[in-house]
Amino acid sequence: MKLTALLLTVACLQLSATGYSQNISLSGTDIPLDKVFSSIEKQSGYFFFYKYKEIEQATPVSLNLKNIPFKQALELTFQNLPFTYSIEDKTIIVSRKPGSTLAKDESLTIRGRVFDTYEPPVPIPGVSIIIKGKNTGTTTDNDGYFTIKAEKGDVLVFSMISYKKREYTVTRSEKSLTISLENDVAALEQVVVTGMSEQQVKHIASSIATLNVKSNIEGKPITSLSQALQGGVTGINVNQGSGLPGGDAAAIKIRGITTLNNSDALVLVDGVPMDMNYLDPVTIESVTVLKDAAAAAIYGARAANGVILVTTKRGVPGKVSVTYDAYAGVQSPNQIPDFVDAPTYMRMYNVAMVNSGGQPFYSEDDIQKTLSGEDPINYPNTDWADLVISKYSPITSHSLSVSGGNELARFAITGNYLYQDGMIPVNHANRYTLRANTSISLSKKFLVYLDALTIKRNTLYPNRPLDNGGSRILDDMYRLPPTVLPKYPDVEGYPTMYGRYADIVNPVAYAERGGSIKYEFAQTNINLQPKWEVFPGFNLKGQFSFRLNSDVYKAQRDNYYFFDYYTNQLVQTWAVQRDAYSQTRDTYYYLAGSADYTLRANKHQVFAIGGYSMEQYNNGYYDISSLLSGFAKVNYSYDDKYLLEGSIRVDGSSKFGPGNKFGYFPSVALGWNLHNETFLKNSSLIKNLKLRASYGQLGNESIGLYQYQNLISATDGTETSWGNPNITWEKVNMFDVGTDISLFPDKSLSFTVDYYNKVTKDIILKPVVSLVGAVGKSPLNAGSVRNTGLEATFTYTPSLGKNLSLTFKPGVTYNKNKIISLPGGDLINAVTIQREGYALGSYFGYKTNGLLQASDFNADGTPKIPVVVTDAAPGDVKYLDLNHDGSITDADREVIGDPTPKLNYFADVSFSWKKFDLEFLVQGVGKYDYSANIAGKSSGYLWNPLNFDYSGGVPTNYRAANTWRPNNTDALFPRLLANPNRNTLYSDFWLFNGAYTRMKFIQLGYRLDSKRLKLLGITSLRFYVNAQNPFVLTSLKQTDPESGGGSWTYGIMKTYTFGVHVGI
Repeated sequence: MKLTALLLTVACLQLSATGYSQNISLSGTDIPLDKVFSSIEKQSGYFFFYKYKEIEQATPVSLNLKNIPFKQALELTFQNLPFTYSIEDKTIIVSRKPGSTLAKDESLTIRGRVFDTYEPPVPIPGVSIIIKGKNTGTTTDNDGYFTIKAEKGDVLVFSMISYKKREYTVTRSEKSLTISLENDVAALEQVVVTGMSEQQVKHIASSIATLNVKSNIEGKPITSLSQALQGGVTGINVNQGSGLPGGDAAAIKIRGITTLNNSDALVLVDGVPMDMNYLDPVTIESVTVLKDAAAAAIYGARAANGVILVTTKRGVPGKVSVTYDAYAGVQSPNQIPDFVDAPTYMRMYNVAMVNSGGQPFYSEDDIQKTLSGEDPINYPNTDWADLVISKYSPITSHSLSVSGGNELARFAITGNYLYQDGMIPVNHANRYTLRANTSISLSKKFLVYLDALTIKRNTLYPNRPLDNGGSRILDDMYRLPPTVLPKYPDVEGYPTMYGRYADIVNPVAYAERGGSIKYEFAQTNINLQPKWEVFPGFNLKGQFSFRLNSDVYKAQRDNYYFFDYYTNQLVQTWAVQRDAYSQTRDTYYYLAGSADYTLRANKHQVFAIGGYSMEQYNNGYYDISSLLSGFAKVNYSYDDKYLLEGSIRVDGSSKFGPGNKFGYFPSVALGWNLHNETFLKNSSLIKNLKLRASYGQLGNESIGLYQYQNLISATDGTETSWGNPNITWEKVNMFDVGTDISLFPDKSLSFTVDYYNKVTKDIILKPVVSLVGAVGKSPLNAGSVRNTGLEATFTYTPSLGKNLSLTFKPGVTYNKNKIISLPGGDLINAVTIQREGYALGSYFGYKTNGLLQASDFNADGTPKIPVVVTDAAPGDVKYLDLNHDGSITDADREVIGDPTPKLNYFADVSFSWKKFDLEFLVQGVGKYDYSANIAGKSSGYLWNPLNFDYSGGVPTNYRAANTWRPNNTDALFPRLLANPNRNTLYSDFWLFNGAYTRMKFIQLGYRLDSKRLKLLGITSLRFYVNAQNPFVLTSLKQTDPESGGGSWTYGIMKTYTFGVHVGI
């Protein structure tokens, strides 16, 4: 009131009749009154004085003022309003007309702006904004602004051609609401991330594949991104070798194994090499797989095994969005060994002794006392699997994401916590991740990404003496007989005593008293990417990335005591308390710059990019490797019909010697969009038909350091390794031809088929160890490997009505691997061999023909055929004399198997009905040779079931039932022996068909979508239940065909979870 009095006083002192000569122009429909006042102020120099709340409730006005005198413009503005005005000098005082009342208006005014989701975001003019269920609406102006009145609870629908519709529920008035609309890939050609850039699919002539993030990642209880690739993309062999908490990531091979060195694919996250499994899957925006040379050649030296590009989510202009994703559940082993009980074990032990010419070890009285269970201390019957393996272990994950911003700055921040408990004692893992992605528009032409990621992972394992491997406890479980007591009753004044058997450590002992081993991993990533649009179509980009890794090892062990199984005496072992600590750190630097230009002229479109990169890795032990690279790529399309791609990359690596440091990797690709030709353009059947062909060369520098130099021991000056200054890059030449087809007007049926021929030359080999000084021979480029394969993906999305949808997506990959050149002959490494004409890493051993039977022996017991030992008998393995020299020797060994499956397949099926969704994924491989007695798998419970020499294991009931006996001659396994070495020679007898079909997951979800929830600010709410790896179909028994099984293997876990997604 004091302000009003002051203004009136000043106005009275300075009355003037001037100022009414200005002309006003103002046109528009439903213009808010305060906007009208603002426009008149700008044109006239006058200022309005009014009560904002009254003006805000006023009905918007529609005006068409074109160069109207100031006074007349005011009269036209106020003529239908419940307001009057007076002019005091340069102030227009607005007040209510005497006796007038404002109609009660419960409507809310929503003012805002609409942007797209590009970086930097651009305002969208002409967006239609309709109140759902009402004939009221407006559109955005040329700058993307809009104003609309709505009631609380109304739903605003934003729509625009080529953009996805978006709904917004009104809860209050908004002065600066920001809405972002996503491109509709069904209306526009899909844009995907490719090498160093983004391109429309219609302009790509190379072989790439994109992972459906929504189907394979979002709302799925996966602990690592690599697991999501299994069953998501053809051409990829994803093998999850373990379910160990903190170690359950999968190994990924793209289009076969190409080398004896590292065959893992290159993974780039936001342009920087890193382990994708450290990422929180919630933060993933897109995953693109570059499969052929034309797509991957721009990454040169690191692309020989294929490239996986991962981008993370960024903030978009709009209201701050908060999402919470969580799941909790239990994990359960897929296989728990079904060991024989102690009486069965004792009888089998006696049979083995008799078969070996000895006497039974256990008396029948001992067996009966064990069977009765009356004296479990002296006659134990222990189920070690029941003591060691937990049938259920918890798992939980929580992710909280906050994102938003405006046209000047956007952000996306996500924190995640993951906890996994193990199925073995003293075993769990937890992971903390925090990612902050920031986009800053310093101007309309200059954009900067500043991203930070920090990761902390702690993993705890039991501390087994003489071994630091967490899963070694499983090996002890397989090898300890059921006749050993886990722990003796406590006696006052004495320490707790544990049962002991030879050199096998009691897992109960070190689970309770052995302490723990803890690995602490921490990583910090900083990624800075500026982008400057110098002029339309021409951009300059830069990137600097820094990564710091820290690994800490902590070990602690307490004292504990054993009771000796053999001497029946108390003995003290592992009694020294031990603490250990070590720490390592490594750093990685990446610096890159590029320039790209897009030219569109009539029917021609050219995209060109060129740049450089420098990177350095230091593992903290003075081992430093560097890579210096330059690259260029051109994409050309004519009339969206004819496509041409070409690229060249030059890499210089410190891993090679002078004169061999640089490699040159070119590629070319051709494409033809036949559906754009006049003879197909109007086809009602064929809506997309593209033919593609490419050829290029890739490099591989994934080898050890200093292989071009001799290494000398700092201790005594002796040479520890011989180098070769002439070794150079492994080179991969790849030819690819493929087609992409979509049928029917809605493109509901689509196919993608590729054939490839991939030859790796100059493979770096290390010949067998020299007999002089036991120093390995120097490495050399001396081998070639061919991978040929066929990939096919089929997608069917029929139209089933408004409330029902179906997507059926099967895929199959066939890859054949063969060594085509190996100068110097075979390379044999124990039970594997590299030999021309066979697959890399083929199994090498004896061929067999089942088991020896009585018919293979003469009446006097002498064998009719060559045998491996003179006292061979029925029930032993029947080896074949391949060279027909009358004896079984090393000369009879041959290639006996291939450890890599040729066929991989999957089928993803998803349904949705109203608010329910159901999805399941089936994945499997065709026949491959699973070895039961290769080192590292140690399935001794099969081939050495009684552990006489402590290298085998306790038999399972399956092994016991299928053992050769005189009354069971058609058995799967040999007879029992005290020394089974004659039957454990590496041979195809112990190779089994590893083919399997696994249900990867089944998931049922329900989405709550109500007006009441939106009024509470909840934009999305979904619940789901998920069963991951619930079952597998395979002929293998008591082992997991994917992880490889065996007594040292921590198998893949079944996981059952309940999850929720909340959006605010």
